[in-house]
Amino acid sequence: MDKRRKFTDYERKTVYANGNGRCAICGKPIDFSKMTIDHKLPLSKGGTNEMGNLQPACLTCNVVKSDLTMQELVDIASQIIWHNRYLKIKYLFTKEAI
Repeated sequence: MDKRRKFTDYERKTVYANGNGRCAICGKPIDFSKMTIDHKLPLSKGGTNEMGNLQPACLTCNVVKSDLTMQELVDIASQIIWHNRYLKIKYLFTKEAI
């Protein structure tokens, strides 16, 4: 397994350019100076430090994603959204019953 390492300025510029200056997770533009590098397949799950496994990310998204794959992140976000919708619907019906 590759270990986390500091990327060169050239590598950072390449990752930034490959992502068109946008966070690969939320899609918002990010300043080069504030960009973090995210591993699509986390190192903890067998990912590598090769360019094809790297994507630009804003700090917030990278922290939230942590060592999840994008699919795992989407699955968790979907569960949270559906749970919140369920709670709102439950509240509406409970409120009307009172």
